[in-house]
Amino acid sequence: MTTQVFRSSGKAIETGRASVDEGALADDGAVGAVVINAAREAVWACYFNDGTWAPEEITLPEDLQTVPAPGSPEHGDWLHKWDQFITRNL
Repeated sequence: MTTQVFRSSGKAIETGRASVDEGALADDGAVGAVVINAAREAVWACYFNDGTWAPEEITLPEDLQTVPAPGSPEHGDWLHKWDQFITRNL
């Protein structure tokens, strides 16, 4: 998992999409990305679709739409839910 901060939401989404695309080609690479705003609300998410071999935008369920601050106990819970959502539901 990596975290990057951008002033532009367009640049954040572009970087997220590229990370998922590149990560899917690597062993243990990225299979999903989330872009959040300053209020820690998810504004964009995608995952690597094995069927189309391309990043695909997704809508997050309500319990994943607010991302707790990194380092908090709640953030670890959120990461676990995100992992389950990506690996089981998509």
